[in-house]
Amino acid sequence: MKSGYTKVLLILVGLILLAGLAATAYAGTFSRYWADDYCYAAVYQRDGLLKGTLYWYQHGGNRFAAFIAVGLSELLGQFSVMVLPAVLLAGWVAAALFALSGVIQRAGWGASRVWLLTAGLGWVFFAAYTSPDRLQTLYWRMGLLHYSLPLVLLLVQAGLVLRAGRNQASSSGWLAAGLFGLLALFNAGLSETAAALQTSLYLLAIGWLALKKVSLKSHAGLLLLGGLGGSLLTMVIMALSPANEWRQALLPPPPSLTVWLVTLIRYTVDFVVDTLRTLPLPLLVWVLFCAALGWLLTDVQTKPSISGWIGWLLLAGGVLGAAAAIAPSVYAGLQYPAGRALMTARFPLLSGLGLATAVWSIWLKGRLPVGVGRWVGVAVLAMLLAVGAYGLRAVQLPLREAQVLAVKAERWDSRQREILTQRAKGLRTIRVREVDVVSTLEDLTPQAEHWVNGCAADYYRVEQIIAER
Repeated sequence: MKSGYTKVLLILVGLILLAGLAATAYAGTFSRYWADDYCYAAVYQRDGLLKGTLYWYQHGGNRFAAFIAVGLSELLGQFSVMVLPAVLLAGWVAAALFALSGVIQRAGWGASRVWLLTAGLGWVFFAAYTSPDRLQTLYWRMGLLHYSLPLVLLLVQAGLVLRAGRNQASSSGWLAAGLFGLLALFNAGLSETAAALQTSLYLLAIGWLALKKVSLKSHAGLLLLGGLGGSLLTMVIMALSPANEWRQALLPPPPSLTVWLVTLIRYTVDFVVDTLRTLPLPLLVWVLFCAALGWLLTDVQTKPSISGWIGWLLLAGGVLGAAAAIAPSVYAGLQYPAGRALMTARFPLLSGLGLATAVWSIWLKGRLPVGVGRWVGVAVLAMLLAVGAYGLRAVQLPLREAQVLAVKAERWDSRQREILTQRAKGLRTIRVREVDVVSTLEDLTPQAEHWVNGCAADYYRVEQIIAER
């Protein structure tokens, strides 16, 4: 297997994956204010960032960091929701590269820039492509902030921990841990699922350090303790939110610990089985991609010594991460998570499977005879070709989504022009035609008291908005 051919093929696959992400970003340009967007934007418009965050925490919901994120995005006005998907995807790729390079550095391996870039693009491509609800996790601002942004910030935290030394920390290490804890606090404050996932991952990481007999007073240990402290503090802040009272009134009483645990296990198994059943081809291609990358990684330096059981630990960690993300929904009335919330469960499951496959590929290469290895090397090139072919096919999905979103965005724009025209004439009760501007999310209705109508009226600063049939 010649390295020149491999490099060219990696570049080709990387460009195809990039095209898929670019098409998704393009579809995102047709995003508009939908559902909760009006509520958050109206409060920010009235109260500003600091006062608005406090008001939201007291009356709107406990996800204080999500309001801060909305406030920052509102600096660009409505344009922000059109560019946010592209910004998220670009940041996700950068964070994936940061985390992956940290893994390579920590393991003492070598990887070319082409390998690293293709791996990062592939990680984000498959995460976005297999999203349980793409509209609500990639194109809708609030779903994106609650369930996708936390995954990006988790990768940033992982990259920082992987680069931290294992020697005894100095006084600056404590300061770094404090700042790191603030990042963890903000990320956990984006949603309950983010808080649960992040907390569980920190507990697993601390357990790993204990297994490796690394002191928690090391730089890496202090960062993990800071991250865990920030996550736990967020959970306390969320639990104390006055807004919880009206939300809990709509839900049945919390289940007992036994019922909660049994239901959590059942839902986690259901989720894993459903993922395998509904995504057989994407998962197969993802496994082939990771196996090929694992095999190619060991070409850079001498074959690393790695144990196959690490792969099983990574896979188990992915399943436990998925369970942690499902746990808050189970606590809230034994509910199976909504599609958008499952994004936070799908990513650790996908990542655990991919990392485990790469580790097993590295482990296998170190044990195969040289002659057999050459034939496997040829198979690796075939795997990359298959990934490229699948990527070309997958690009069609966001392009189809863009066609649908473009039509609905035009309807939304037309309706907003009508609202602004009536408001300019001095009308305080706005009447528009009820029209389909978004699927799977609630929108304006003929009832002025409907919550979306109320939030939209506040946002446009009128008394009522009625969508007539």
